[in-house]
Amino acid sequence: MKYCMKAASFFGLSLLSVALALAGYAARPSAAAPGNAPVAGKDPRTLAAEYMQRRAGRAPVLAGAGDIALCQDGQGKYAEATAKLLETVPDALVFTAGDNSYMDGTRAEFLDCYDKSWGRKGIKERTLPAPGNHDYGNGRRPHEAGAYFSYFGAAAANAGTEGRGYYSLDLGNWHIVSLNSDIAMRLRQDLELSGEDRALLAGEVARQHEWLEADLAAALRQGTKCILGIWHHPRFTSARRGDNTPTAKLWDLLRAAGADAVLTGHEHLYETFAPRNASGTPDPGGMREFVIGTGGAGGGSARTAANFHFGILKLTLGAGGYSWEFLALPGDSLTDKGSASCNRKPAAWALPR
Repeated sequence: MKYCMKAASFFGLSLLSVALALAGYAARPSAAAPGNAPVAGKDPRTLAAEYMQRRAGRAPVLAGAGDIALCQDGQGKYAEATAKLLETVPDALVFTAGDNSYMDGTRAEFLDCYDKSWGRKGIKERTLPAPGNHDYGNGRRPHEAGAYFSYFGAAAANAGTEGRGYYSLDLGNWHIVSLNSDIAMRLRQDLELSGEDRALLAGEVARQHEWLEADLAAALRQGTKCILGIWHHPRFTSARRGDNTPTAKLWDLLRAAGADAVLTGHEHLYETFAPRNASGTPDPGGMREFVIGTGGAGGGSARTAANFHFGILKLTLGAGGYSWEFLALPGDSLTDKGSASCNRKPAAWALPR
């Protein structure tokens, strides 16, 4: 893509498999390891408040990715490997950018696949999840993702947004919004929706937009210095499927609030983009987008579609800026790190037209 700053270069899965085995990342047996039972999630705001209390003035840290647990054909070892990376940053809250469990987000898939990697004790209880299309699955009513919500429990929503897949929280000077991009994507792309389902989805899409407007307005009134968005489908990407215009409204609302960065997944690659405005044009006052579909699920949505990278993004959220670093699996040469200051926030809330 013309304005892409960095995109993953690729190497063979077979070579990566050898490197994983040598580094001790071999796939686990199908039986759950001791202590791997699901743990109850906390409301995100409670989790964030308790986390900041423990930080005792230190900058908050986020680490995570999207497109995580796929256990078909022995691929579960890659989610297991990225989970080990999460364990190297035990002081970070873990974010997910959707597609937590493949292929259809069933309860069995969450318990038999996700739970053995990113769901194990020490990781799940510090996780801030976001839903993706595979968490909703195929062949289900388009506004339901029961296994996702039951698995993550209170961690999947603040009070008042249960079952809808979006919430917000504060970490120091940062306001974080975790959103549900799948409802807008499904509404635009699924041509087989019944009239009833289309109306239900349209209502959910409008409800999330209204909630986001109110949430960002409240954050600005309270003097938030920096804003971060997290959702599944990237607004902009160099991947062969291209940009996702159904997420434009989420992008536009955040941009109008002076937000600083967006974390997404969906495309199974890693790339970063220079700050840009709503039209995708580079803009120093725009938002930086990270596409981190590297949590463990292969598939090949990169331009070359030949090979894959796996890893997590680590974000350190400072008082007036942030730094990032991509942590790849052992043996992977992909590196990316940088830092940026937060955007100046608008003096008054003005909704995009």
